[in-house]
Amino acid sequence: MSEKLSEQEAPKINLNAPNSLSRALKPEYWALDEASFEVNQANLEYADPARFAHNLYDMELSEAGKFSLSYNRDHIDPRQQKLISVALTPGEYNLLLRSNNPKSIARVAMSRTIASKPIFDADKRNEDARRSGVHALENKLHVMETYKEETIDNDLRIINRMIEASKYPGLSRGKETTMRTDLSWIMDHVLENMFDALKYQKNWSKEQLDLAKTTTYRRMFFERAKNQHIGYFKELMQVNRAYTLRKKALINDRGSSIRRELDKLNG
Repeated sequence: MSEKLSEQEAPKINLNAPNSLSRALKPEYWALDEASFEVNQANLEYADPARFAHNLYDMELSEAGKFSLSYNRDHIDPRQQKLISVALTPGEYNLLLRSNNPKSIARVAMSRTIASKPIFDADKRNEDARRSGVHALENKLHVMETYKEETIDNDLRIINRMIEASKYPGLSRGKETTMRTDLSWIMDHVLENMFDALKYQKNWSKEQLDLAKTTTYRRMFFERAKNQHIGYFKELMQVNRAYTLRKKALINDRGSSIRRELDKLNG
């Protein structure tokens, strides 16, 4: 989206003016040229929020793509194994614990420590190895929790504000800078992450990815009959809220596994 915005002359902005979602979803608000978003009408389904949802979360294991991870949906009774998969970006995939069994992380760290220590004092060597395992797990937990708090929770706050704004799109939502900042974050971060995850989940070519993006923004800004664009934007945000909540559940699942393993090592 940002590259298409940069092609146009930026509109003059009064940061103290009142703003609303209805105004912020006008093409002229972002100096968008409709010619840059022309698509075949038959391709509008390519940006169907329900189709996005099907390929992003609550997938069976057989549907999982290259950078997908699974977790048990039944947190009340872990014995009721219902594993579902969530599509992630490559960055998220590398950041999170790959399985809900964190022993491998601790074992690698412990094995390295044992291999580097002479066997003069087996008890001290084993204690050093245990501390290495604890340290590795604590570091992984810290990275995941930081991502959840600083990115996932922030995404949810902004998505929720956009969903609320879509209910009454003409209602003022504070100053110009608030809506512009929120919607910029949605387009440049939330939707870009969604497209990145879909690209690997569906093994899209660059042309397919570009078509999905162009069609999404076409529907978001230019399909305006009977406020279709507002309804579409609301559906898109609802899908992204559900998707972001699944990613948060996945992180919580992995965090619980790490804490259980830390209890064992520290016990």
